[in-house]
Amino acid sequence: MNAADKYYLKAKDNYPYNLEEALEALDYGLSHDDAHAGLLVLQGRIYYRDLSRFEAARENFELALYHDPAYVHTYYEYVRLAIILDDFTRAEKLIGKALTVPGIDKSRIYYNEALMLEKQGAYSDAINSIKKAMLHCQDKNCHEFFTGELERLLAKNTQSKEDSNKSSVVVKYAG
Repeated sequence: MNAADKYYLKAKDNYPYNLEEALEALDYGLSHDDAHAGLLVLQGRIYYRDLSRFEAARENFELALYHDPAYVHTYYEYVRLAIILDDFTRAEKLIGKALTVPGIDKSRIYYNEALMLEKQGAYSDAINSIKKAMLHCQDKNCHEFFTGELERLLAKNTQSKEDSNKSSVVVKYAG
């Protein structure tokens, strides 16, 4: 374990509860290794979640992917950022790549895909992605969470269809 790894673990341990300590550890860690994917991803997470500096976050995630394309946590965070920013083209590319990375939690990736599709109003497709996520669950809590998400999306899909049917009703004027 090198110094950058130690500072990464310290930063990760302190985030988000002790932001000052986390940021200090990030600075020290990146001064030892400015290509450390874990440090770059954590810094990117702070940029978008805590500071709303989305472009800085994107740059960190891009650097992390460049230096270590097999680092799974980059995909989890970067896909979420792309969805938040409505950058669905980038999110789709990242999801496609993520599904080929060894060791990635495919249930998380399919869940993010479902969130993206839901945000686009493609509820049926989002439901299918949740079902794929459920197939990759490896514990009861995960399965229960996705069952709840599936129920929520099914209700939303039904409501969307009902709203669509109401708006397509033609009222004839009798006069």
